[in-house]
Parts: sequence; structure tokens; C-alpha cells
Amino acid sequence: MTEISFITFTRNSAHRLKGLLEHVKDIVDEIIVVDGYSTDETVDIARSYGAKIYERKPWGYPDPDRMFALKQASYDWILMLDDDERLCNKLKIDLREIIEKCSIEGFVAIDLLRMNLSKCNRIILAPYFPDRVLKIFKKDGVIFTGRVHDGPKVFGRTYHLPEKYYLIHLPYHEDGWLKKMIIYAYFQCIQYDYITGGNKLRQAFIHSLPLTTIPYYLYLLSTFVMKKVPINALSLKYTWRRAFYDSVLQILMKTRSDTRRRIAKEFSKVGFSQLLKL
Repeated sequence: MTEISFITFTRNSAHRLKGLLEHVKDIVDEIIVVDGYSTDETVDIARSYGAKIYERKPWGYPDPDRMFALKQASYDWILMLDDDERLCNKLKIDLREIIEKCSIEGFVAIDLLRMNLSKCNRIILAPYFPDRVLKIFKKDGVIFTGRVHDGPKVFGRTYHLPEKYYLIHLPYHEDGWLKKMIIYAYFQCIQYDYITGGNKLRQAFIHSLPLTTIPYYLYLLSTFVMKKVPINALSLKYTWRRAFYDSVLQILMKTRSDTRRRIAKEFSKVGFSQLLKL
């Protein structure tokens, strides 16, 4: 039987952690909690579920600690969830069988659809659908750079789960979205040499931000329509947040010093966690 290590990251997460650990306790063989020196009951809750607890300097986002957490895992296969993520019931039931099948067939990672919920528990479509993420993988099959918004680099084959298996992203952090966006934009500014992605027209809009924020927002909406990406009323709100985030990021990147540009270049080349030896 394939054994599974579960990993999560916490920082004053007492109001969320019990629900998460209750959710996974019967489908994994080990629980690892990397905590950012919480001052509430987070650690006590983790301890009550028999978790291995490691306290680390908080960065404001979990990515710098992901490689550290992998090194603490006892088993080859990892399930890594944030405290506001849950597996659908069918995936909970079939998880071990899926991992065993992927292991036999030589896959090292499994990606799946993530359903992002709004504060009123409605699914957010564009710009966050379809949203596929890597949350299940072999610990020696991936590397995390520790940079914000930088997913794992996979060394091997990835299995794409059908849409009947999905991840639910709960709206716990909705109230602090503005603060979170600014923090993430700041870290992205100091960790990325430059921003890529999208066609030449999108790159032109991004390069001209923040002056083109409204045209860029309308451009994003138009691309969803042209690509037949499903949208709903929430798409207007969250696409605007996407345009706003990119505008803040461009302001920070255009005003950063030469020293920060050089540091960002090194982080882009070597990795944030690797360069700082976290």
C-alpha cells in the first residue's frame, strides 16, 4: 500500500486548521505542519492530531518553506494543501488508489482542477477557471523555488485528473484580499527579473500599466469571451482585481532600484529558497 505524507503551512490558523486536519486525517499516513510562530492555538490543534510540527520564520506566504517541508516527509508521495483547501469527496475516497496507479505507471505528479469559491460560496469562473494546480506529487519529483506564484518544477510525467476529481478553494482570505495582493506584488517585484506570459498584445498592455489599467481590464474580459472561457458576474469583479494586481506590480517593478533588479535576477536564476538556503 502506498503511504502518503500530508503537508500544510500555518500562521495563526486556529480557526481553519481543525477543519483541514479533520478532513485529511483518515486518508494520509503522516501530517506535517510548518508553522510561522503562531500566537493562537494553531500549534496545540496540530499537536492534537499527532502532527510533526516545525516552526519557521514567517514570510507572509508559504512558498519559501515548501522545500524544507518536503525534506521532513517520511514517505515518497505528498499531498500538500493550504489551510483553505479541501478535496472533493470522490477524490478523498479514491486518492490512495489514484496515487498507487500513477506510481505503477511512472507518473511523478498529479494535477487537478481547483474550484475557487467567492465569499457567498459561488464558483468564480474567469479569470480563475479552469484553474489546474499541482497538489499531489512525489517528493523527489519536484522542486519549489520559493518565489511567490511560482509553481513546482516537475521532473517527470504529470497525470491530469479528470474533472470529476477537484479541489475546493474556500474563501477564508477574502476579507484581506487588498493587503494580500500588495504583499504578493511586493515579493514578486523583488523575486522576478521580468514578467512573461500572454501574447504580444497583452505584453504591450502590461508594459504600459498603470496607464492602461482600464483598457487592460477590458482586454482580459474580451479574451475570455473569444476563448469561450465561462464567465459570470463574479468574473467582472475578479478580473478587475487581476488587472489591479498587475498594475501595482508594474509600478513596483518600474520604480525598483538597480540593486533590487540585480537581486531579482539572481532569485530568478537560482531560486529564492535556494539562494537564501532556506
